[in-house]
Amino acid sequence: MTFVLAPPTVSPAPLREPTKTLREKGAESFHAALAAVLATGLEKALEAGDHPRAINFINRGFAEGSPQLGCDLLCRAIAVVGTARTWTVQLAPLRHRSPLD
Repeated sequence: MTFVLAPPTVSPAPLREPTKTLREKGAESFHAALAAVLATGLEKALEAGDHPRAINFINRGFAEGSPQLGCDLLCRAIAVVGTARTWTVQLAPLRHRSPLD
């Protein structure tokens, strides 16, 4: 009688995410810090009822951050103040990427 052991199972190597460059890590760090500063400023402006200042923070989120950051700030302002308030925000123009980006 011959016993055959089950063939060894080879598990595939776990997928590794590509290593981020120093520039990518720096950009993420910058955007995280920018988001924190703008969110804090927005909260303080909303607590004070200073809507023009709140709009300034939202515009800066769009212009200096990303469309997602601007939308997040705008949604936060709407959640605090309500939809009855008219929000006029300015979207940043699209930036063309240079070959160095």
